[in-house]
Amino acid sequence: MDLKNKVKKGDFVVKVKKKNLLIILAVIAIIAIVFTVKPYLQKNKISIADSSDIIVLNDLRCKECDVASVITQLKSVFPDFVVGEIDYMDEEGKKIYGESDLTVLPAILFKDNVKDNANYTQVENYLEQKGDFLSLRIGASFDPAGEVCDNEIDDNDNGKTDCEDESCKTNPACMETICNDGKDDDGDGLVDCDDPDCEKSWQCMPKTDKPEVELFVMSYCPYGTQIEKGMLPAARLLGDKIDFSVKFVYYAMHGEKEVNEQTLQYCIQKEYNNKYLDYLECFLEEGDTEGCLEEVSLTGKLNSCIENTDKEFKITEKLNDESTWLGSYPPFDIDKELNEEYGVSGSPTLIINGVKASVSRDPASLLDAICTGFKVKPAECSEELSSENPSAGFGFSETAASTSSGSCG
Repeated sequence: MDLKNKVKKGDFVVKVKKKNLLIILAVIAIIAIVFTVKPYLQKNKISIADSSDIIVLNDLRCKECDVASVITQLKSVFPDFVVGEIDYMDEEGKKIYGESDLTVLPAILFKDNVKDNANYTQVENYLEQKGDFLSLRIGASFDPAGEVCDNEIDDNDNGKTDCEDESCKTNPACMETICNDGKDDDGDGLVDCDDPDCEKSWQCMPKTDKPEVELFVMSYCPYGTQIEKGMLPAARLLGDKIDFSVKFVYYAMHGEKEVNEQTLQYCIQKEYNNKYLDYLECFLEEGDTEGCLEEVSLTGKLNSCIENTDKEFKITEKLNDESTWLGSYPPFDIDKELNEEYGVSGSPTLIINGVKASVSRDPASLLDAICTGFKVKPAECSEELSSENPSAGFGFSETAASTSSGSCG
Protein backbone atom coordinates (compact mmCIF):
# COMPACT_ATOMS: atom_id res chain seq x y z
CA MET A 1 0.00 0.00 0.00
CA ASP A 2 1.18 3.53 -0.84
CA LEU A 3 1.52 5.24 2.53
CA LYS A 4 1.38 8.68 0.86
CA ASN A 5 -2.19 8.05 -0.18
CA LYS A 6 -3.25 6.40 3.03
CA VAL A 7 -5.92 8.31 4.93
CA LYS A 8 -6.86 7.37 8.40
CA LYS A 9 -10.47 6.84 9.25
CA GLY A 10 -11.99 10.07 10.57
CA ASP A 11 -9.53 12.33 8.78
CA PHE A 12 -11.07 15.18 6.70
CA VAL A 13 -9.27 16.22 3.59
CA VAL A 14 -10.10 19.24 1.42
CA LYS A 15 -8.61 19.38 -2.02
CA VAL A 16 -8.18 22.95 -3.26
CA LYS A 17 -6.85 24.08 -6.58
CA LYS A 18 -3.84 26.38 -6.41
CA LYS A 19 -5.75 29.27 -8.05
CA ASN A 20 -8.61 29.06 -5.56
CA LEU A 21 -6.18 28.80 -2.67
CA LEU A 22 -4.59 32.09 -3.67
CA ILE A 23 -8.02 33.78 -3.76
CA ILE A 24 -8.88 32.48 -0.29
CA LEU A 25 -5.57 33.68 1.11
CA ALA A 26 -6.12 37.11 -0.46
CA VAL A 27 -9.57 37.43 1.14
CA ILE A 28 -8.16 36.43 4.54
CA ALA A 29 -5.44 39.06 4.14
CA ILE A 30 -7.97 41.78 3.28
CA ILE A 31 -10.10 40.92 6.31
CA ALA A 32 -7.02 41.05 8.53
CA ILE A 33 -6.05 44.45 7.13
CA VAL A 34 -9.57 45.85 7.65
CA PHE A 35 -9.68 44.77 11.28
CA THR A 36 -6.19 46.13 11.85
CA VAL A 37 -6.67 49.48 10.14
CA LYS A 38 -10.31 50.22 11.07
CA PRO A 39 -9.58 51.31 14.67
CA TYR A 40 -6.86 53.60 13.35
CA LEU A 41 -9.19 55.14 10.77
CA GLN A 42 -11.90 55.68 13.35
CA LYS A 43 -9.44 57.36 15.65
CA ASN A 44 -7.99 59.53 12.91
CA LYS A 45 -11.01 60.03 10.65
CA ILE A 46 -11.49 63.37 8.92
CA SER A 47 -14.33 65.26 10.61
CA ILE A 48 -17.03 67.23 8.81
CA ALA A 49 -15.51 70.43 10.15
CA ASP A 50 -12.05 69.56 8.82
CA SER A 51 -13.35 68.70 5.36
CA SER A 52 -15.68 71.72 4.97
CA ASP A 53 -15.13 75.35 3.98
CA ILE A 54 -18.48 76.42 5.43
CA ILE A 55 -19.94 74.74 8.51
CA VAL A 56 -23.67 74.91 9.17
CA LEU A 57 -24.13 74.17 12.87
CA ASN A 58 -27.81 73.65 13.62
CA ASP A 59 -30.07 71.81 16.05
CA LEU A 60 -32.51 69.28 14.65
CA ARG A 61 -34.74 69.82 17.69
CA CYS A 62 -35.47 73.38 16.57
CA LYS A 63 -38.47 73.49 14.23
CA GLU A 64 -37.91 77.16 13.35
CA CYS A 65 -34.23 76.79 12.47
CA ASP A 66 -34.59 76.00 8.77
CA VAL A 67 -31.72 77.65 6.89
CA ALA A 68 -32.13 75.78 3.60
CA SER A 69 -32.58 78.98 1.61
CA VAL A 70 -29.51 80.55 3.22
CA ILE A 71 -27.42 77.49 2.32
CA THR A 72 -28.69 77.66 -1.27
CA GLN A 73 -27.64 81.31 -1.51
CA LEU A 74 -24.21 80.58 -0.04
CA LYS A 75 -23.63 77.76 -2.53
CA SER A 76 -24.46 80.14 -5.37
CA VAL A 77 -22.01 82.75 -4.05
CA PHE A 78 -19.28 80.21 -3.20
CA PRO A 79 -19.85 77.35 -5.69
CA ASP A 80 -16.41 75.82 -5.07
CA PHE A 81 -16.78 75.71 -1.29
CA VAL A 82 -17.72 72.52 0.54
CA VAL A 83 -20.67 73.07 2.90
CA GLY A 84 -20.84 70.68 5.85
CA GLU A 85 -23.87 70.39 8.13
CA ILE A 86 -23.43 69.36 11.77
CA ASP A 87 -26.09 68.77 14.41
CA TYR A 88 -25.53 70.36 17.81
CA MET A 89 -26.43 67.09 19.53
CA ASP A 90 -23.45 65.34 17.91
CA GLU A 91 -20.17 65.35 19.83
CA GLU A 92 -18.50 67.38 17.09
CA GLY A 93 -21.35 69.91 17.13
CA LYS A 94 -21.15 70.53 20.87
CA LYS A 95 -17.39 70.86 20.66
CA ILE A 96 -17.57 73.53 17.95
CA TYR A 97 -20.39 75.34 19.78
CA GLY A 98 -18.38 75.56 22.99
CA GLU A 99 -15.02 76.41 21.48
CA SER A 100 -16.54 79.12 19.28
CA ASP A 101 -18.28 80.90 22.17
CA LEU A 102 -21.65 80.63 20.45
CA THR A 103 -24.83 81.36 22.40
CA VAL A 104 -27.54 80.71 19.80
CA LEU A 105 -28.17 78.61 16.71
CA PRO A 106 -28.23 78.13 13.79
CA ALA A 107 -24.68 79.27 13.04
CA ILE A 108 -23.06 79.61 9.62
CA LEU A 109 -19.31 79.38 10.17
CA PHE A 110 -16.65 80.25 7.61
CA LYS A 111 -12.99 79.39 7.73
CA ASP A 112 -10.34 82.04 7.07
CA ASN A 113 -9.92 80.85 3.48
CA VAL A 114 -13.10 82.77 2.62
CA LYS A 115 -10.98 85.93 2.72
CA ASP A 116 -9.11 84.73 -0.36
CA ASN A 117 -12.30 84.15 -2.34
CA ALA A 118 -13.30 86.64 -5.04
CA ASN A 119 -16.80 86.93 -3.55
CA TYR A 120 -15.65 87.58 0.01
CA THR A 121 -16.84 91.19 -0.14
CA GLN A 122 -20.44 89.99 -0.48
CA VAL A 123 -20.38 88.56 3.06
CA GLU A 124 -17.56 90.51 4.69
CA ASN A 125 -19.82 93.02 6.45
CA TYR A 126 -21.97 90.22 7.89
CA LEU A 127 -19.15 88.26 9.53
CA GLU A 128 -17.90 88.36 13.10
CA GLN A 129 -15.10 86.42 14.74
CA LYS A 130 -16.26 83.45 16.80
CA GLY A 131 -13.36 81.34 18.04
CA ASP A 132 -11.46 80.04 15.02
CA PHE A 133 -14.35 80.79 12.68
CA LEU A 134 -16.08 83.75 11.04
CA SER A 135 -19.77 83.58 11.91
CA LEU A 136 -22.41 84.92 9.52
CA ARG A 137 -24.97 87.12 11.26
CA ILE A 138 -28.39 85.66 10.38
CA GLY A 139 -30.50 86.72 13.36
CA ALA A 140 -30.37 83.34 15.10
CA SER A 141 -32.21 83.04 18.42
CA PHE A 142 -32.44 79.36 19.44
CA ASP A 143 -30.65 78.44 22.67
CA PRO A 144 -29.60 74.78 22.33
CA ALA A 145 -28.67 74.61 26.00
CA GLY A 146 -32.16 75.68 27.06
CA GLU A 147 -35.39 73.73 27.31
CA VAL A 148 -37.15 72.83 24.07
CA CYS A 149 -40.76 73.30 25.07
CA ASP A 150 -42.54 70.65 23.01
CA ASN A 151 -40.33 67.57 22.63
CA GLU A 152 -41.12 65.68 25.88
CA ILE A 153 -37.44 65.71 26.89
CA ASP A 154 -35.72 67.37 29.85
CA ASP A 155 -33.23 69.17 27.63
CA ASN A 156 -31.40 71.16 30.31
CA ASP A 157 -31.36 68.37 32.93
CA ASN A 158 -33.15 70.34 35.65
CA GLY A 159 -35.78 67.66 36.26
CA LYS A 160 -38.53 69.60 34.45
CA THR A 161 -39.86 68.73 31.03
CA ASP A 162 -41.34 71.06 28.40
CA CYS A 163 -43.95 73.39 29.91
CA GLU A 164 -43.01 72.44 33.47
CA ASP A 165 -39.79 74.38 32.92
CA GLU A 166 -40.00 78.02 33.98
CA SER A 167 -38.25 79.16 30.81
CA CYS A 168 -41.16 77.82 28.72
CA LYS A 169 -43.92 79.83 30.40
CA THR A 170 -44.03 82.45 27.63
CA ASN A 171 -43.51 79.97 24.81
CA PRO A 172 -46.61 79.73 22.56
CA ALA A 173 -46.57 75.95 22.96
CA CYS A 174 -47.12 76.38 26.70
CA MET A 175 -49.54 79.30 26.77
CA GLU A 176 -53.02 78.19 27.65
CA THR A 177 -54.38 81.44 26.29
CA ILE A 178 -54.10 82.35 22.61
CA CYS A 179 -54.34 86.10 22.57
CA ASN A 180 -56.03 86.77 19.23
CA ASP A 181 -58.46 83.91 18.53
CA GLY A 182 -61.60 85.43 20.09
CA LYS A 183 -61.97 82.50 22.50
CA ASP A 184 -61.75 81.87 26.24
CA ASP A 185 -58.96 79.32 25.86
CA ASP A 186 -58.30 78.60 29.53
CA GLY A 187 -61.90 78.75 30.82
CA ASP A 188 -61.43 81.71 33.16
CA GLY A 189 -64.17 83.79 31.53
CA LEU A 190 -61.67 86.19 29.96
CA VAL A 191 -61.08 86.37 26.23
CA ASP A 192 -57.85 87.34 24.48
CA CYS A 193 -56.42 90.61 25.76
CA ASP A 194 -58.87 90.79 28.68
CA ASP A 195 -56.95 87.84 30.13
CA PRO A 196 -53.93 88.84 32.27
CA ASP A 197 -51.99 86.00 30.64
CA CYS A 198 -51.90 88.13 27.48
CA GLU A 199 -50.65 91.30 29.13
CA LYS A 200 -47.22 91.15 27.48
CA SER A 201 -48.37 89.83 24.12
CA TRP A 202 -47.83 92.13 21.12
CA GLN A 203 -51.30 91.14 19.93
CA CYS A 204 -52.71 93.21 22.79
CA MET A 205 -51.44 96.44 21.29
CA PRO A 206 -53.69 99.52 21.41
CA LYS A 207 -56.48 99.20 18.83
CA THR A 208 -57.21 102.05 16.42
CA ASP A 209 -59.62 102.90 13.62
CA LYS A 210 -56.68 103.17 11.23
CA PRO A 211 -53.66 101.11 12.31
CA GLU A 212 -50.22 102.61 11.82
CA VAL A 213 -47.84 100.10 10.26
CA GLU A 214 -44.14 100.99 10.18
CA LEU A 215 -41.73 98.54 8.60
CA PHE A 216 -38.05 99.20 9.37
CA VAL A 217 -35.59 97.71 6.89
CA MET A 218 -32.24 98.13 5.21
CA SER A 219 -33.05 98.39 1.52
CA TYR A 220 -30.45 95.81 0.44
CA CYS A 221 -30.86 93.45 3.38
CA PRO A 222 -32.14 90.13 1.94
CA TYR A 223 -34.44 89.66 4.94
CA GLY A 224 -35.72 93.21 4.63
CA THR A 225 -36.64 92.64 1.00
CA GLN A 226 -38.17 89.31 2.02
CA ILE A 227 -40.68 90.88 4.42
CA GLU A 228 -41.36 93.75 2.00
CA LYS A 229 -42.41 91.19 -0.61
CA GLY A 230 -44.68 89.58 1.96
CA MET A 231 -46.08 92.96 3.00
CA LEU A 232 -47.00 94.18 -0.49
CA PRO A 233 -50.20 92.08 -0.92
CA ALA A 234 -51.43 93.00 2.56
CA ALA A 235 -50.69 96.70 2.12
CA ARG A 236 -52.38 96.80 -1.29
CA LEU A 237 -55.41 94.91 0.02
CA LEU A 238 -55.95 97.23 2.99
CA GLY A 239 -55.11 100.38 1.03
CA ASP A 240 -55.96 103.63 2.79
CA LYS A 241 -57.54 101.77 5.71
CA ILE A 242 -54.05 101.64 7.22
CA ASP A 243 -51.24 104.15 7.51
CA PHE A 244 -48.37 102.14 6.02
CA SER A 245 -44.80 103.30 5.58
CA VAL A 246 -41.36 101.83 5.07
CA LYS A 247 -38.76 103.34 7.36
CA PHE A 248 -35.07 102.68 7.66
CA VAL A 249 -32.72 101.26 10.27
CA TYR A 250 -30.35 103.85 11.73
CA TYR A 251 -27.25 102.39 10.07
CA ALA A 252 -26.55 100.99 6.60
CA MET A 253 -24.74 97.65 6.29
CA HIS A 254 -24.60 97.56 2.49
CA GLY A 255 -22.60 100.62 1.60
CA GLU A 256 -23.23 103.70 -0.50
CA LYS A 257 -25.79 102.05 -2.78
CA GLU A 258 -28.01 101.38 0.23
CA VAL A 259 -27.64 104.92 1.56
CA ASN A 260 -28.64 106.34 -1.84
CA GLU A 261 -31.55 103.93 -2.30
CA GLN A 262 -32.99 104.68 1.13
CA THR A 263 -32.79 108.43 0.61
CA LEU A 264 -34.58 107.95 -2.71
CA GLN A 265 -37.33 105.77 -1.20
CA TYR A 266 -37.81 108.25 1.63
CA CYS A 267 -38.41 110.99 -0.94
CA ILE A 268 -40.74 108.86 -3.08
CA GLN A 269 -42.92 108.27 -0.02
CA LYS A 270 -42.80 111.95 0.85
CA GLU A 271 -43.50 113.38 -2.61
CA TYR A 272 -45.28 110.58 -4.52
CA ASN A 273 -46.69 108.30 -1.86
CA ASN A 274 -49.43 106.99 -4.15
CA LYS A 275 -46.74 105.54 -6.43
CA TYR A 276 -44.48 104.14 -3.74
CA LEU A 277 -45.83 100.57 -3.67
CA ASP A 278 -45.53 100.38 -7.46
CA TYR A 279 -41.90 101.51 -7.27
CA LEU A 280 -41.15 99.17 -4.36
CA GLU A 281 -42.61 96.16 -6.15
CA CYS A 282 -40.48 96.91 -9.20
CA PHE A 283 -37.34 97.45 -7.11
CA LEU A 284 -37.83 94.17 -5.25
CA GLU A 285 -37.73 92.26 -8.53
CA GLU A 286 -34.03 92.82 -9.20
CA GLY A 287 -32.92 96.07 -7.54
CA ASP A 288 -33.00 98.12 -10.75
CA THR A 289 -33.41 101.65 -9.38
CA GLU A 290 -33.13 103.56 -12.67
CA GLY A 291 -35.36 101.14 -14.55
CA CYS A 292 -38.04 101.32 -11.86
CA LEU A 293 -38.00 105.12 -11.73
CA GLU A 294 -38.65 105.10 -15.46
CA GLU A 295 -41.30 102.37 -15.25
CA VAL A 296 -43.28 104.21 -12.57
CA SER A 297 -42.69 107.63 -14.20
CA LEU A 298 -41.10 109.29 -11.19
CA THR A 299 -39.33 112.59 -11.81
CA GLY A 300 -40.01 116.18 -10.82
CA LYS A 301 -39.63 116.86 -7.10
CA LEU A 302 -37.34 113.93 -6.31
CA ASN A 303 -34.01 115.61 -6.99
CA SER A 304 -34.76 118.63 -4.81
CA CYS A 305 -36.11 116.38 -2.05
CA ILE A 306 -32.99 114.19 -2.15
CA GLU A 307 -30.72 117.24 -2.03
CA ASN A 308 -32.58 118.83 0.90
CA THR A 309 -32.82 115.54 2.81
CA ASP A 310 -29.12 114.91 2.31
CA LYS A 311 -28.28 118.30 3.81
CA GLU A 312 -30.79 118.05 6.67
CA PHE A 313 -29.51 114.69 7.92
CA LYS A 314 -25.90 115.09 6.74
CA ILE A 315 -26.17 111.78 4.93
CA THR A 316 -23.31 112.12 2.44
CA GLU A 317 -21.17 114.01 4.94
CA LYS A 318 -21.39 111.15 7.45
CA LEU A 319 -20.94 108.53 4.74
CA ASN A 320 -17.59 110.11 3.87
CA ASP A 321 -16.52 110.65 7.50
CA GLU A 322 -15.71 107.27 9.04
CA SER A 323 -15.30 108.87 12.47
CA THR A 324 -19.12 109.12 12.57
CA TRP A 325 -19.66 105.47 11.67
CA LEU A 326 -21.17 102.91 13.99
CA GLY A 327 -18.36 100.39 13.92
CA SER A 328 -18.05 99.28 10.30
CA TYR A 329 -21.21 100.99 9.07
CA PRO A 330 -22.24 104.55 8.21
CA PRO A 331 -25.19 106.03 10.11
CA PHE A 332 -28.50 106.68 8.40
CA ASP A 333 -30.34 109.17 10.58
CA ILE A 334 -33.60 109.92 8.75
CA ASP A 335 -35.63 107.76 11.16
CA LYS A 336 -33.11 107.77 14.01
CA GLU A 337 -35.53 109.02 16.68
CA LEU A 338 -38.12 106.36 15.85
CA ASN A 339 -35.39 103.71 15.89
CA GLU A 340 -34.54 104.77 19.43
CA GLU A 341 -38.19 104.99 20.51
CA TYR A 342 -39.04 101.47 19.34
CA GLY A 343 -35.70 99.85 20.13
CA VAL A 344 -35.01 98.93 16.51
CA SER A 345 -31.71 97.10 16.18
CA GLY A 346 -31.86 95.36 12.80
CA SER A 347 -33.68 94.68 9.56
CA PRO A 348 -36.52 93.83 9.46
CA THR A 349 -38.46 95.22 12.42
CA LEU A 350 -42.26 95.55 12.22
CA ILE A 351 -44.08 98.10 14.36
CA ILE A 352 -47.90 98.14 14.55
CA ASN A 353 -49.60 100.90 16.52
CA GLY A 354 -46.32 101.65 18.27
CA VAL A 355 -45.70 98.04 19.34
CA LYS A 356 -42.98 95.73 18.01
CA ALA A 357 -44.71 92.72 16.42
CA SER A 358 -43.17 89.28 16.02
CA VAL A 359 -44.71 87.63 12.99
CA SER A 360 -43.86 85.41 10.02
CA ARG A 361 -43.11 87.12 6.71
CA ASP A 362 -45.75 85.58 4.48
CA PRO A 363 -48.67 87.77 3.27
CA ALA A 364 -51.32 85.88 5.29
CA SER A 365 -49.45 86.25 8.59
CA LEU A 366 -48.72 89.92 7.95
CA LEU A 367 -52.35 90.64 7.09
CA ASP A 368 -53.47 88.90 10.28
CA ALA A 369 -50.97 90.88 12.35
CA ILE A 370 -52.05 94.22 10.90
CA CYS A 371 -55.73 93.40 11.33
CA THR A 372 -55.06 92.77 15.01
CA GLY A 373 -54.54 96.53 15.30
CA PHE A 374 -58.08 97.49 14.19
CA LYS A 375 -60.80 98.41 16.65
CA VAL A 376 -63.23 96.92 14.15
CA LYS A 377 -61.74 94.65 11.51
CA PRO A 378 -62.80 95.52 7.93
CA ALA A 379 -63.97 92.88 5.47
CA GLU A 380 -60.51 92.78 3.87
CA CYS A 381 -59.20 91.06 6.98
CA SER A 382 -61.16 87.96 6.00
CA GLU A 383 -59.47 87.69 2.61
CA GLU A 384 -57.12 84.75 2.05
CA LEU A 385 -53.56 85.62 1.07
CA SER A 386 -50.62 83.32 0.43
CA SER A 387 -49.11 81.62 3.47
CA GLU A 388 -45.84 80.87 1.66
CA ASN A 389 -42.76 82.78 2.79
CA PRO A 390 -41.21 84.88 0.03
CA SER A 391 -37.59 84.08 -0.73
CA ALA A 392 -34.93 86.25 0.85
CA GLY A 393 -33.23 88.77 -1.45
CA PHE A 394 -34.52 90.04 -4.78
CA GLY A 395 -37.03 88.20 -6.95
CA PHE A 396 -40.57 87.02 -6.26
CA SER A 397 -40.23 83.26 -5.79
CA GLU A 398 -42.05 81.60 -2.90
CA THR A 399 -40.88 78.66 -0.85
CA ALA A 400 -42.21 76.98 2.26
CA ALA A 401 -38.62 76.21 3.23
CA SER A 402 -37.55 79.84 3.20
CA THR A 403 -36.45 80.97 6.64
CA SER A 404 -38.56 83.58 8.35
CA SER A 405 -36.13 84.39 11.12
CA GLY A 406 -33.01 85.84 9.48
CA SER A 407 -32.09 89.48 9.93
CA CYS A 408 -29.39 92.04 9.20
CA GLY A 409 -27.89 93.61 12.28
